[in-house]
Amino acid sequence: MITVSIAGRTIEVATGTTMQRIFDEHDTPVTFGCRAARCGTCMIRVISGADNLSPAGPDERAVLDVLALSPDCRLACQTTVFGTVAIEVAD
Repeated sequence: MITVSIAGRTIEVATGTTMQRIFDEHDTPVTFGCRAARCGTCMIRVISGADNLSPAGPDERAVLDVLALSPDCRLACQTTVFGTVAIEVAD
């Protein structure tokens, strides 16, 4: 098990769990729009553990580039967790 810290909570999940699944199964402040890397609604900011996340694919990178966000931002709908991370909901 690994831990995901968000909004003052620590959630234990199995390695390889998608952020989308984590947020769907737990009461979190992350909302989803398209769930397909098109809208940016599920933007998160990685506080620590970025190396424990799946790399951003081309669709996610395109959205991040259009929105001109900092490198610590990711789309939760496109991110898989492989180790302990701490995140917050991006503004």
